[in-house]
Amino acid sequence: MTETESLRIVPLTREHLDEIVTIERASFTDPWTRGMFESELDVQARGYSRGAVRRHSLVGYIFAVFIPDEAHIGNLAVAPEERRHGVAQELLDQLARDAVEAGVKRVTLEVRASNHAARKFYYKNNFIDIAIRKNYYRSPVEDAIVMFRVLPEDPRV
Repeated sequence: MTETESLRIVPLTREHLDEIVTIERASFTDPWTRGMFESELDVQARGYSRGAVRRHSLVGYIFAVFIPDEAHIGNLAVAPEERRHGVAQELLDQLARDAVEAGVKRVTLEVRASNHAARKFYYKNNFIDIAIRKNYYRSPVEDAIVMFRVLPEDPRV
């Protein structure tokens, strides 16, 4: 199997909620609740949500909000068994293409200071550290690193 074999990026719907919650709980010590995801899916007009589907199963997702000139990633997760197979990259690349087409100039996000794998992934994708949010996370309490990326003008990033 190639890394992106049969991987499709699709808009998320309420039908994906059970799979989203399962991936979320396997990915984070302080996971979003089902209600939080329901709320995100209900604000489709201003929200951005895409899922990575392989063989009819959701294997990853990204939630963001587009505001004038900026996309803010609120959540990006990949099922443990699918990590390091290009899923997060495909989701981030699709977000970047969609953001550029919507006129967005930059992307921001927060990541746990101790999440070195995620930080390395974002550095590889041209994000830089711009700030620290003290005690941002719970369970355990930890600082967040605010990261920033300028998007290219060409939507085929």
